[in-house]
Amino acid sequence: MAEKKVKVKVFRFNPLVDSEPKYVTYEVPYTEGMRVLDLLNYIHDNLDGSLAYRWECRAGQCGSCAVMINKKAGLACQTLVEADSGEVLIEPLYMFPVVKDLVVDLERGYKKLLKVRPYIHRDRPPQRPERVYQYEIEDVKAMRECIECWSCVAMCPVVATAWDTYGGPVVMAQLARLAFDRRNAYDHLLTAFLEGLNACTQCGNCKEVCPKEIDIPEKAVGKMRALAYNKRGLVREGHRIIAESLRREHNPLNELNSTRADWAKDLDVPVAKEGAKILYFVGCMASWREQAVARSTAMLLKEAGADFTILGPYERDCGSVMVRLGDLDLVRSFALYLREKVKEYGFDTIVTSCAGCFRTFKVDYPGKLGIELDARVVHSSELFSEYLKEGKLTPRYRVKLDATYHDPCHLGRHVGVYDPPREAARRIGVNIREMENGRYRENARCCGAGGGVRSGFREVAREVAAYRIEVDVPKGVRGIVHTCPFCYFNFEDAVRTRGYQLKNIDLTELLLIAVKGEEAKKILGEGRYSEIASVASIEAA
Repeated sequence: MAEKKVKVKVFRFNPLVDSEPKYVTYEVPYTEGMRVLDLLNYIHDNLDGSLAYRWECRAGQCGSCAVMINKKAGLACQTLVEADSGEVLIEPLYMFPVVKDLVVDLERGYKKLLKVRPYIHRDRPPQRPERVYQYEIEDVKAMRECIECWSCVAMCPVVATAWDTYGGPVVMAQLARLAFDRRNAYDHLLTAFLEGLNACTQCGNCKEVCPKEIDIPEKAVGKMRALAYNKRGLVREGHRIIAESLRREHNPLNELNSTRADWAKDLDVPVAKEGAKILYFVGCMASWREQAVARSTAMLLKEAGADFTILGPYERDCGSVMVRLGDLDLVRSFALYLREKVKEYGFDTIVTSCAGCFRTFKVDYPGKLGIELDARVVHSSELFSEYLKEGKLTPRYRVKLDATYHDPCHLGRHVGVYDPPREAARRIGVNIREMENGRYRENARCCGAGGGVRSGFREVAREVAAYRIEVDVPKGVRGIVHTCPFCYFNFEDAVRTRGYQLKNIDLTELLLIAVKGEEAKKILGEGRYSEIASVASIEAA
């Protein structure tokens, strides 16, 4: 039986000698249970002794062997090589200058770490023995697991575009370790705020690659934000305005809540209809900023014969942005209000357009507040994918469009909904080409707007979206398909200000055109329909 071999494509570059990097492919004998580090050691020992890479403990404790493996950061000593893995691509960690091959210079990262004084400061000598109780150090212990491998930094979408504004996940983990330690007399919470605590999108890319599974977005950034906001009054002006709007008008956009259903005035959409089984929770962005999403969704529900209603002026915000900022008391008021409405009307299903609303209802209400809505929570992409399979929605037209799909963090990585949007798009003729650099599904790069970043650091949010477009969007595609109006809004800002030749299109707009054809003009508007038709070919099915 022929010996099984693994193809390994390795980044090679010596800046002292080479004018540009190159990739060299090696063949390495496969053995069951081997790690990526075994591949590198074999290449070095048997094929090319000039290959430079770091390793030390082989036990996932030192962090030295962190590299990019198939475009995803990870420890070479802990990453298994599968028998059917195909070609394994190994590159140096992103964001750091290359010393040679897979060895990078971490100086910039350590300078940022040293700048924030990452050690306990005493205001008086401790009395011995010093008693520290278990419950006092639980949050500290989680952060102490960090081995400073810098994998999180290599994957962080904000670091990639605004490292001068945001200290990055390693810095935030160390600041949290100190801010949560009662023995520490230095104000590391203020330091975190000044280092861009509110510039983290809480997308979870860092958690996805952390070898110690440290939940930096929640356990470090989230908890420090709550302390900063509730205990210290450390808040960005944009976030203060949002909080005031939520308390006054029950939405974060400073809009009159009485106008929530204005988008539906000409559509005969039921408002606060008694006896309806499905609540379409429209959300703030679709109600006021991306109304084509709301109009498309409502018309698709009608087309499918769904027994639904909207709450209109009786709808209040989901509270997602305040979850990210740490004001859970305000969020609790919204959660209890919605639960009461579900009970009052007898809804058995809540469908959302917004990925943020979806995650808030499905994860945050029960997980952070202990509040269940007693109804099935489903995203519109899931529901319409079901309707297409069941024949409740019948596409009469093929929407031929070369596009890519952006996985919203709240819908994908945070809840695990990946396939329904893709299935629905492909079912109506859309050719979905995945984002490049492996940045799709659980490794998708954030749009840049989440975590309150759009309202607190607007230029950072725009830069992250622009970077996503320039680096990850496949060449030649005509549009980006969205399933979150907030992502849509931020990408559209980047497209408009940078002049990219791309169309941002919500999945529901495409589905509506597939079902209604030119009749969709009345719902989307002539201008919007023409925009989509300029990049898509609409043909009878």
